Amino acid sequence: MQTNKNHWTSLLILIVLGLGAAFTLLIAFGLGINSIISLFTEEGDPAGQMISAVAFGFETVILLVCAWFVFQKTRGREQAETHFKFAFASWLVIPVIGITIMAVIIGGFIAYAEITWLAWITLPVLTLLVIVPPIWLLFGIGANGIELGPRWRIFGILGLSMTLGPLIMIVMEMILLLVVIIVGGVFVFIKQPALFQEIMSLGKILKLETNENVILNLLGPYISNPVVIATAVGYIALAVPLIEELFKPLAVWIFAKKIESPAQGFAMGLLSGAAFALIESLNASGDGSVSWPVIVSIRAGTSLLHMTASGLVGWGIVSAFREKRVWRFFAAYFTAVAIHGIWNACAVGAGLSAVGESIGRPEWLFKFIPAMLGGMFVLGIGMIPVLIAANKKLRNSPSSLTPPSAPTGEGIPSPSGEGKGEGDGVQ
Repeated sequence: MQTNKNHWTSLLILIVLGLGAAFTLLIAFGLGINSIISLFTEEGDPAGQMISAVAFGFETVILLVCAWFVFQKTRGREQAETHFKFAFASWLVIPVIGITIMAVIIGGFIAYAEITWLAWITLPVLTLLVIVPPIWLLFGIGANGIELGPRWRIFGILGLSMTLGPLIMIVMEMILLLVVIIVGGVFVFIKQPALFQEIMSLGKILKLETNENVILNLLGPYISNPVVIATAVGYIALAVPLIEELFKPLAVWIFAKKIESPAQGFAMGLLSGAAFALIESLNASGDGSVSWPVIVSIRAGTSLLHMTASGLVGWGIVSAFREKRVWRFFAAYFTAVAIHGIWNACAVGAGLSAVGESIGRPEWLFKFIPAMLGGMFVLGIGMIPVLIAANKKLRNSPSSLTPPSAPTGEGIPSPSGEGKGEGDGVQ
C-alpha cells in the first residue's frame, strides 16, 4: 500500500542522511588518496590514514543503509512500518569476544613489527573487527527482547545519531571551550598582565617548535598549575558530559511522543549511544603506530559507557513524555552525567599522570595512574551488570512486549496507525 501524501519528517531525515553520507564519502576518498601517496613517499602515517579512510567509508555504508529504510517511508511503503526485535542469542557472546581479542592480538603484532605496507593493508580491517562487534554485542545485550518499533524510525534514529547529534555536540563543546579560553584570557590579562605577556611569547615559540619533549617541557609549569588542572577537569568531566548526555539521544527527543514505551526509549537510547560510540571510536583509532592495540582496546570501554548512559537518558525521556514522570528523566540524566564525568575525570587524570615525568612531576606516574586506571576498570565492569539488569527489567514490562496478534518473525502492525503514511506530525 502506498500513499501520495508527503511524510515531511522522513523526508527531512533523508536529506540529513544524504548530506552526511556525501560528507563522509568525500572524507574517505581524500584520506584514501593521501594514504596511498604517503605509502609510496614513506612520509607520515599511511596506515593510520587508511584506517581513518576505511572508517569513514564504513560510516558512509551505514548511512546509506539508514537512508534506504527512511526512503521507503517517504514513498509510503508498508515495509518501512514493519516492527521487529533485535535478533540476539547469548551464545554469540563468546565468538564476538573471541574475534575482538584475536583482532587485537594480530593487529598488535603487526603494529609492533612496523612493516608499513603490512599495517596499511591489515590494520584498517582489524580496526573494524575490534570496534564494531563489541558495539553490536552490547546493543544486543541491552535491547534483547524489547520491541524496537518501525524499521524506518529505528534506522532514522541510527542515522541522526551518527550525523546531526554529533555535529550539534561538537559545535556546542567548541563554543563553550572558546568561551572558557576567552574568559580565562581576559582574567589573566586584567589580573596578571606579566603572565599574559609570558603566555603570548610562549605561543609564538610553540608555533615554531616541533619536538614533542621540548613542547612538554615548555608547557610543564602551566599544565601542572592547579587552576589549569581544575579548569580542564571541570570542562572535560562536567561540561562535556552535560552536553553530550543531553544531545547524544537527540533522535529520541525528536520521536519521544511516538516511541511506545520507556523500554523502547531505553533501546533507542542504546542505539543512539552505539551510533555515537561507533563514530567516536572509529575516528579516534586512526593510528598505525605501536600504540594501535592500546588505542582500539580502550575504545571498548568508552562504547559501553556511551551506550549505557544514553540508554538511561532515552528511558528517562520517554518516561517523561509518555508517563509524565519528569523526575525520572532528571534522575536518569544526572546519573548518566555522573557516570560519564567520573570516566572522563579518570581518563584526564591518567593522561596527565602519563606525561608527569616530561613536565617535572614524575611522582604522578606512580601516585595517580593506578587509581585512575582502576577507577575506569571498575566503572567499565560495573556497567555490564547494569546493562543486563536494565534489559531484564524492561523487557518484561507489559508495554515492551510484542502484541500477541502479530505472528512470530512477522511485521507487527503499529497500534498508532503509523503504517497509514500520514504526512502530518512526527511518526
